[in-house]
Amino acid sequence: MKKYLSIIIFAWAMMWPAGAAAQAGLNINRVFSDHYRSMKGATETLVVRDKLASVNLDTYHSMTLTGHPELAAEIERMVSADGRNALSKEVKYHSGRIYYGLYHLKGSRAGVSRYILYLNGHLKGDNRIILLFLEGRATTEQVKKLLK
Repeated sequence: MKKYLSIIIFAWAMMWPAGAAAQAGLNINRVFSDHYRSMKGATETLVVRDKLASVNLDTYHSMTLTGHPELAAEIERMVSADGRNALSKEVKYHSGRIYYGLYHLKGSRAGVSRYILYLNGHLKGDNRIILLFLEGRATTEQVKKLLK
């Protein structure tokens, strides 16, 4: 059993740097840190490479924060700052705040795109803030289809 656990931990450790580096250079990178990760109600998901090949993505990195409405303004500022450089964006507001934002950013290499999805459920009665970072060759339409 220890052998299998060691293999799983090693495999996870090998994948982590690739996913963590994917959103490097973006303000939202701070959300994918120990500070947020260790909060009560935080759920982080990282999927890289092979598991995503069928949807033309290399990285799927999400952070869901449940029960922390006080973080919405801080995260919204990070998302907005990164969104200023978006190639395209779809943003919906509620009460003057970003409720939903999907931002298509230039990728770190040719033919690759980066996407940020932000959802502040607190504005519509949900108790969650969701932040997703996606990277790969998927088009905006493919990403929208994946998210539905």
